[in-house]
Amino acid sequence: MAVLGALAFGLAIFAAALLLFAVQPMTGRLVLPTLGGSPAVWNTVMVFFQAALLTGYALAHLLTRLPVRWQVASHAALVVGAAATLPIGFGAATPPADTMPVGWLLGALSLGVGLPALMLATVSPLVQVWYARSGLPRARDPYFLYAASNAGSLLGLLGVPLLLDPRLGLAEQRTAWSIGFLALGAALVLVWWRVWWRGSWRMRAVRSAKPTQIGDDARAAMHGSRRPWIWWIVLALVPSSLLLGVTQHLTTDIAAVPLLWVVPLALYLLTFIVAFGVRGAWLGRVAAKLTPIAVVAVVVAVLVEARHPLFAVALIHLVAFVVIALACHARLASLRPPVSELTRFYLCVSLGGVLGGSVNALAAPWLLDWVAEYPIMLALGGMLAVGLPAFDREGLRNAVPGVLATVGVGVLLVAPIAWTGISGGAFVALFIGVVALVCYLLSKRPLAFGIALLAVLLLPPVLAPDADIARRDRTFFGVHTVFRESFDTERGSPALRHVLRHGGTVHGLQNLGDNTPWTYYHPIGPLGEVMTHAHSRRRPLRIGAVGLGVGSLAAYTEPGDLLTFFEIDPVVVDIAQDASLFTFVEESPGAVEYVVGDGRLTIAGRGPFDLIVLDAFSSDAIPVHLLTAEAFETYASELAEGGVIALHASNRHLRLGPVIAATAEAAGLTGLIVTDEPLPAMMELGQQVSTWAVLAPEPAALRGSFRGWEPLVSLPGDRPWTDDYASILGVLRLD
Repeated sequence: MAVLGALAFGLAIFAAALLLFAVQPMTGRLVLPTLGGSPAVWNTVMVFFQAALLTGYALAHLLTRLPVRWQVASHAALVVGAAATLPIGFGAATPPADTMPVGWLLGALSLGVGLPALMLATVSPLVQVWYARSGLPRARDPYFLYAASNAGSLLGLLGVPLLLDPRLGLAEQRTAWSIGFLALGAALVLVWWRVWWRGSWRMRAVRSAKPTQIGDDARAAMHGSRRPWIWWIVLALVPSSLLLGVTQHLTTDIAAVPLLWVVPLALYLLTFIVAFGVRGAWLGRVAAKLTPIAVVAVVVAVLVEARHPLFAVALIHLVAFVVIALACHARLASLRPPVSELTRFYLCVSLGGVLGGSVNALAAPWLLDWVAEYPIMLALGGMLAVGLPAFDREGLRNAVPGVLATVGVGVLLVAPIAWTGISGGAFVALFIGVVALVCYLLSKRPLAFGIALLAVLLLPPVLAPDADIARRDRTFFGVHTVFRESFDTERGSPALRHVLRHGGTVHGLQNLGDNTPWTYYHPIGPLGEVMTHAHSRRRPLRIGAVGLGVGSLAAYTEPGDLLTFFEIDPVVVDIAQDASLFTFVEESPGAVEYVVGDGRLTIAGRGPFDLIVLDAFSSDAIPVHLLTAEAFETYASELAEGGVIALHASNRHLRLGPVIAATAEAAGLTGLIVTDEPLPAMMELGQQVSTWAVLAPEPAALRGSFRGWEPLVSLPGDRPWTDDYASILGVLRLD
């Protein structure tokens, strides 16, 4: 009976965690049609669930102050109330167009999934408290159940993209989740019954076994401290912020692959499982020893701006994140208090998680114009992983080498290029190697190591001259930077251009003094053929463009044409209208107007258009909700007779051709596709490799100008994307 009782407690905790983390990717999918595929959307969703976890832990902490039967009754009422709000949902209201939609999104999530998430968050701490005083096996140290909780979280998180998305639609997933929620309620009844009727309402207070320290540094840091909760919060805060930082870095600066939103969070949960497991202390020490090597590898990757090959670069960042998170969480586990402070401990850990997530999702976009929070937390995490710093006189004395290293590293990274102009590969490799060696040698002194890492990662962008940056803006949708770059003209003479980048992807450029559209829009490229085709069939044209960039499309208009840009980020509109940066819009022969909002939502009812151009990217990836059959049907409904849809399908990490073919067929469209590979001389001037597809409800609309284009045909097994089903596993490439 004791084993069955313990199993009921463990299963309840496992199931609650599984449901809580399974609902996160589902909720993200529900949000996409409204806010697009920006990493900030996922970060905000994560912060919402972190806040729900904090609120649930706080509620559990308060409930444990009540008589046990009141605890059971209150928790049962909460479960019933949450069940009454099923199934989970997300309203279709439109977010504000003139401000960051963070507050709006948090409010909408609270209404759609708030109460079930709150209830699920209360299960783990409450059930652990009840178990600790139940007299069941291992009741003296119930923290092992925290590993069960994180195991459930990991399975729930990975189960959705890997198991459910390829097989079930979103509506079916929501139904299955609701059934799972009700099954959890049944499991909780068994727990409540034991607590209420089996004498557990007179539960015995027991002492927790004294936790094993990860090392003498942790014991020394805590010795004499009257506020151990500060370390609980800090050791939870840094990995949480680092989680969102590495997620944004991978999905924006390396590859905007939606699956990469899930991988770092899964690894984060895995470090919790290991840290609170039987061998957590030993593995934490191993992670601490590996941290200097892993962090220095990331430093080198950041300094050389490595992005290829994707798998290797992502692995470097993820390994550093894992060893830092594991070392920090192992220290956190070593500092866990007796059972009497269990709910307080979890409350502080959850508070640290929320604060860490809020740094990235809420504070940084308002306070910083570049993604500085990731390198900052990488440095702080590296410091905490190798040892908890002591802020007494001796600790500060030991930090002096770090201060000296800061000055030295600044000189190494900034001065040589500024003084000599040398930028050769051998020279760069030499001074980056010296910098990496300096950091590694300081890793025995935590505070010095942290200061040196901050210097390495922050001094170059802070101290290096900004002469090559014409403008930089950070919004909810990412960092938009306009660079001044030099290039050689066809005659070999030097010239300047302005280039707009989002993450690691060029979103448009203009050679100064030349109104020719370049990048993916050059007149001898696929879009040039599309525009020639459109003007040969009808004048004047009504053109709808989802995605603005720098306004290159405006260069193709003729007098009488009306070009309507549908752009989700108002800052991009401001950049395109700034004639000191780009003049495509200002010098447009036709009329240009703007509609701010998600293109799929705002284009509805604005037609008919003779041509619709779809070129909306979040860094390198098209938001998935713009590529579903329902989206294609919306675009087709806004076409005039004989109208055409042009879709920019260039992508480094997704094979979009099969998806576009299958989805177009499902939406009743026929199409052609082509990949343009310019000559090296043209690429030097600004033209880039691009893949374009043209779609139309009527095959006759595609006859004429499209020489060399191939029919867009799906193959058996190519499944169309819909709002209910979209899985990237079949089209993902990691080369």
